Amino acid sequence: LGRRTGTCTSCTNSKFASSQMAVELANLLGPTLYKHGVGEVGTKAVLKDKTHVGIFFGAAWSGSCKQFLEPLVKVYKKLTEDKKKKFEIVYVPATVPGRPPEDEQSFKELMEIMSWLAVPLSRKAVHRKLTRRFQVRQIPMLVLLDADAKTIHRDITPAVTHIIEGEDGDSFAEQFPWDEKRQTNIKSMLGDQFLKGDGTTVSIQELEGKYIGVLFSATWHWNCRRFQQMLEYMYEKLKNEGKAFEIVDMDFSAEIPWLALPQKAFEVKQKLGEAFRVEQCPMLVIIDPDGAVVTTEGVEIVNKDTDGDCFPWTPKPLYDLSTLEPEILGEMNDTVTCVVLCEGCSEDVKQELTKAMMPVAQEAFDAAKASGCEAGMLFFTATETSDVVHQLRMSCEIGEPTASPQMVILDIPDSGAYYVFDGDNITTETMSAFIEDYDEERLERKELQEDAEAADGEGTD
Repeated sequence: LGRRTGTCTSCTNSKFASSQMAVELANLLGPTLYKHGVGEVGTKAVLKDKTHVGIFFGAAWSGSCKQFLEPLVKVYKKLTEDKKKKFEIVYVPATVPGRPPEDEQSFKELMEIMSWLAVPLSRKAVHRKLTRRFQVRQIPMLVLLDADAKTIHRDITPAVTHIIEGEDGDSFAEQFPWDEKRQTNIKSMLGDQFLKGDGTTVSIQELEGKYIGVLFSATWHWNCRRFQQMLEYMYEKLKNEGKAFEIVDMDFSAEIPWLALPQKAFEVKQKLGEAFRVEQCPMLVIIDPDGAVVTTEGVEIVNKDTDGDCFPWTPKPLYDLSTLEPEILGEMNDTVTCVVLCEGCSEDVKQELTKAMMPVAQEAFDAAKASGCEAGMLFFTATETSDVVHQLRMSCEIGEPTASPQMVILDIPDSGAYYVFDGDNITTETMSAFIEDYDEERLERKELQEDAEAADGEGTD
């Protein structure tokens, strides 16, 4: 076909990739985008030739965002006008708990500064979905997507702010498309040689087929020493049980029972520290045998699952709140959560509800994975009574368990907000509609009682 039409096959493939990206982004951002001075334009048409798209989360009321715009505008112009890169930015008004939504006048004033595109202000549901999907915890935040609409940098904001302070962004523009320092395969960042406590070395083969705990710690710090005692207990227990688990410590000591990076591996340690933005110790990152991150909340896991009963702590689309697992402890306080309570239902109904919830949970789980982020919404069933489930019922004032299921959405980051599903006909379709109504702000917003919310925080921290 390429020869018959005189078209280069590689060019055809490139156009297909760009077109496919436009389709993926239309699904992600909506059918139209807003451009100042033009109005709404078709997403597929305006992004069809782009190889990279930045998703910029910000807010007109944020001084930090307005300050960030100056370097971002310079980088954008340098790339699109001077270097003719097929790059675009899409602004998303971020939904931030406790802050007022952006109004029409503020949005238009901000768009006058920005020469790129935006998700229309009226599309609140898309704003909330994107904020959830990319786990926007602070603004400004700039996510970079590649030609497959996959995340290649989860937040390049610090790099834009820092490097642009040089000479008009030339050096930064040369680095486009700014691959993230944190590689997909973390194991490949560790190096080839490791030290044992006795000073002997072992090769990377020692880690083959194992889950690895990458430990950022300091033996001189009392908090780190205390944590290491707990970690050593779990480590020895897992090893004695024959579990495929190893720890690689950034700080060598003759007393450690696990492995450590060589003392001279300064560059490796620096890159790992930057990759995980280590700001305090201890920090324990769990990676799987393929080198993918399982969780960065290893310290929380060791504190809660001291015997390692839930090893290897891999994330799942759907959890049971009745047997709350340590890798998810604390996440409810930071993440929107959908819970189906069915303690009083028959076993058949419980199984049906779990089956109905799984497609919705799996879709959110897969979207988070594609975004390179943790899940933007957590999903739980509550099949048995427990302290946590009882506390949830008390906090949401939904009474004792009955033979009919109940469903709630918890948005604790939003000042303890929650939403109760009206009815007991809980199916995959009604669950999706309930979440859509939440995104569109069509549900009655309630707030956890102050004392109940505090109790919930104590139970999940």
